Amino acid sequence: MRRRLPAPRDVPWNELRRGASTIYRMLHAGWEELSAAERDEVRRLVTKSRGRPRNLTKEETRKLGHLAGRAAAAAGRVRRKKP
Repeated sequence: MRRRLPAPRDVPWNELRRGASTIYRMLHAGWEELSAAERDEVRRLVTKSRGRPRNLTKEETRKLGHLAGRAAAAAGRVRRKKP
């Protein structure tokens, strides 16, 4: 049985926009936490992996995990705006 999508008028657009804005601020804060060289390294590793961690060496996987952890920590410090 197929599920039907809600009609556009039934979508809580303001809530969706607020959530998307929060996610953007968190991602942006995490990305900005990394230096330009680190951001280049993340791009290189993600491109090399093509979404599959096994395409990376153990050292590359550790490096990407470390950088992702730093970015996530910065993202976690972002304060959510009150509605």
